[in-house]
Amino acid sequence: MGTTRGPGGLAAAATPHEDPLPYGALDWRSFPRYATALAARFPEFEEVLNRWGLPGFWCRSAGIESLFRIILEQQISFLAARSLARRVSGSLGGLTAGRVYGAGQDGLRSLGLSRQKARYCHELARAVVERRLSIAGLARMSDGDAIEALCVQPGIGPWSAAIYLMSALKRIDVWAPGDLALKRGVEDLFPGDDVSSLAQTGDRWHPWRAVAARLVWHHYRCSLTRG
Repeated sequence: MGTTRGPGGLAAAATPHEDPLPYGALDWRSFPRYATALAARFPEFEEVLNRWGLPGFWCRSAGIESLFRIILEQQISFLAARSLARRVSGSLGGLTAGRVYGAGQDGLRSLGLSRQKARYCHELARAVVERRLSIAGLARMSDGDAIEALCVQPGIGPWSAAIYLMSALKRIDVWAPGDLALKRGVEDLFPGDDVSSLAQTGDRWHPWRAVAARLVWHHYRCSLTRG
């Protein structure tokens, strides 16, 4: 399998295999095979793996708790969001739709959520309680339909929906648009090139864009922490 040039001569990426899931569903077992296959095709990822090694396969549990946590993580640090989620979960007895809905927006604000995030979490819980949204049903939808169903909810945009699909549903061809770390990572992999479109879509690495995103994040974080 030949390598493909960078954005300076970027052409639409061809499917690396006729079967988009030649190694099975994306999980901690198959991820190394997908990552090394991408590295064999794209020199930028060969460089990432040679320099930093293979990243671990992080994921979340599928369910509304992960969506609540993704909302809490918006615009604050991961550590701050984790602390806040623990406080809310401990006070309510769990991050379930029923408990979050029952707390009300004022109750959620009293636990440290901003007015905006209290509304987002409460409205998400309300949609589930009223059966306007099935979290379990997302797993049976296509990527596009699942993202569309989530983006109807206040406070869940394309980035949050994509993060849920990538981390909780483990979808293989999803990209997180507008993610600053992905943008910075892509820029670093292709210095001097205009990568604005690539950073927004990840289309160069279709149909394994979620695998590519994990490698770009890995490169960005290692570059910051390990130089």
